[in-house]
Amino acid sequence: MTTVSGPVVVLSGIGKETALDLARRGARVILACRDMDKTDQACREIISKTGNQEVISHHIDLSSLQSVRDFARVILTTESRLDVLVNNAGAAGLFRKRTQDGLQIVMQINHFGPFLLSNLLLGQFFICM
Repeated sequence: MTTVSGPVVVLSGIGKETALDLARRGARVILACRDMDKTDQACREIISKTGNQEVISHHIDLSSLQSVRDFARVILTTESRLDVLVNNAGAAGLFRKRTQDGLQIVMQINHFGPFLLSNLLLGQFFICM
């Protein structure tokens, strides 16, 4: 388990400026995104700008409920607590497309995925209280 003095924040999706500000404030920032190349690049940039080495990336694809479960399992086993979860990923315009779970992709990415993630991580928030 990772133990840090500042807040632990998970940020999904597009939120580089938010992540940058949180890193400047001393938070441990966990960027959770689908495109790991872009996410790793964002981590390096944030570390370079802030000097905060506690900026890391993990893969999550909210269009896959299994990916959401896998990500939550990683957080639950590696982080001693979770102070903030920013569900910031989203999709639009893909109304006819279905996920491997059989759900409309926009609903899964914008609602079901974040709902599942929030529920799976809920216990970590009580550790902070």
